[in-house]
Amino acid sequence: MAIPTDSRALNQVLSLTRDEVRPQLIDLFFNSNPLFARLMAKNKVKVSGGDEIRVPFVYDQLPGDWYVGLGPFATTQKEIITVMRFDWKQVYAEYTLPEIDIWKNSGTHQLVDLVAASMKVATMTIAEKMGTALYNDGTNTAQLTGLRLAIATTGTYGKIVRGTDPIGTAVKGNVDTTGGPITIPFINSLMGTASRGGAVKPDLLLTTQTLWDAVWARVQPQQRFDAKSGPSWDVGVDYININGSALVADSHCPTGYLFGLNTDYTDLFVGEGKDFYVRGPYELQEQDGVTAQTVLYTELCISSPGLFFNASGLTA
Repeated sequence: MAIPTDSRALNQVLSLTRDEVRPQLIDLFFNSNPLFARLMAKNKVKVSGGDEIRVPFVYDQLPGDWYVGLGPFATTQKEIITVMRFDWKQVYAEYTLPEIDIWKNSGTHQLVDLVAASMKVATMTIAEKMGTALYNDGTNTAQLTGLRLAIATTGTYGKIVRGTDPIGTAVKGNVDTTGGPITIPFINSLMGTASRGGAVKPDLLLTTQTLWDAVWARVQPQQRFDAKSGPSWDVGVDYININGSALVADSHCPTGYLFGLNTDYTDLFVGEGKDFYVRGPYELQEQDGVTAQTVLYTELCISSPGLFFNASGLTA
């Protein structure tokens, strides 16, 4: 194989290598985070396009009541559905290949290995940035719309302003800032609040390693809970089973926080054709090498914030 000093030849290698390692890149990304892994397992990762993401949002109930005989029925139309609208978020990782490295790895398999290694590191970099942005509070508007913004009682979410009106109230999450030691009764209380008195409740609880350890120390003597390596969705992550919900430690979770997520109402959108696509390569100006980027268009959307909770100020 000729040394691909021409960027068009290297582009062909990049394209072929990407196709070859794509399944590995997808596994590498989604296995990097318990939430992303669960969403992937539940087919809650959606490939989409368009100028923005639109998520249908039910904020009220239809008219209805008990009746006798012929009625009467209420026949007036009532608006109960609107849409939350989200902008696409863009994240990238860049890798630069010095020409001498390309020359040293000019054999067919050697060059593919070099490019594949760069792509894997780029995917890991994006996964790390996504893991951090998962908890974005809205301070950085370029990042993923994080859980601290999605599960809140004030501000705007999905371009809907939270307030006292029916739509503004329905888009509010459950927030607890009481703080103090984390306990099982406290977690159960939060889960009850987020279930709205029904059978639907958070199924994934995210917290710090310190708080996870504290919960484990409290439940271990009771022998009614278990910490184990779970099913396929959590890729071997240790979790504590609390009333059917998995409590997982996430290294990116902010200190003192516990999040209760209902993954049935959570979607991770990825842009069609922009899911870890390779941009480039481009020859560097006045430097002996080429550069390329792995790019992802994405956004995390929660369609019913009232079924989630966000607790802060917690201690071990």
